[in-house]
Amino acid sequence: MWIDPEIAGYVDGPGGRTWYRQNGLQPTRAAVMGITGGPGMSHHYLMALAALDDLQPVVLYDQLDTGNSDRPGDRSNWTIDYYVDEIERVRAALGFERLIPAGHSWGGLLAYEYALKHPDRTAGLILVSPCLSAERWSRDAQELIAGLPDYLQRLIRECEADNDFDNPGYQHANEVFMKRHVRRKGDRPPHHARSGELFNEALYNFIWGPSEFTARGVIRDYDGLDRIGEVSAPVLFVCGEHDEARPDTLRAFASMMKDATVVEIPEVAHLSFVEDEPAFLGVVRDFLERRFP
Repeated sequence: MWIDPEIAGYVDGPGGRTWYRQNGLQPTRAAVMGITGGPGMSHHYLMALAALDDLQPVVLYDQLDTGNSDRPGDRSNWTIDYYVDEIERVRAALGFERLIPAGHSWGGLLAYEYALKHPDRTAGLILVSPCLSAERWSRDAQELIAGLPDYLQRLIRECEADNDFDNPGYQHANEVFMKRHVRRKGDRPPHHARSGELFNEALYNFIWGPSEFTARGVIRDYDGLDRIGEVSAPVLFVCGEHDEARPDTLRAFASMMKDATVVEIPEVAHLSFVEDEPAFLGVVRDFLERRFP
């Protein structure tokens, strides 16, 4: 399905061209825009969203320096502001009056910031395992690390203290953590594998850090919670039972918002839309049918 998009092209930006694809042609409907995480992942791993194009148009795109977009490697562009403005450029170029941003992880942060900056352009918001506070994310990560075997906890502490992130022990600990809290079940489908092949590790390290639980990048102090009550659009949070974006944390975030619900998908982790695609699509479809009939 992801090989033959209905519409595809590029949108020019100050840092380079952003590649997009669009499924569904209803010009009067708000478009669901998939916003990838990582940072550094390509649009491919969010291809499940394209199955919703009978309800709303679905737009997927690759952030600058990822996937099919230009890769100038200019780190001055690797900012929240740049990537939020990129969403707006794609929206304007495709002619949609309003969006339903659907962001995963880092993409959830961008979707949230877009809703704050462009409330008039935001019809609804789908936040899939988002990071809305780096401090809260790191605190949750420490609680999850406390559930790892003692030797892995010790390796993580020692390697972080020495900034020794290439250490095989640290890499092993990260792999165990990811198998518990990023993707627990199911084979890796081709579209997810393709996103992995195109992954921009330098972007990931610069913006976030060397692993999911060590924030050393430029957003290590990010905290969007002081404005969380300003979001007026209806919000759907989706997460996995074993997610590194912990369900209790997302429920706390939702309680601060005017119109937000949280759905926790059983037995899965951070990649709920990959691990249990039917359940994920059922949750999002229900939200779209109820809130955007």
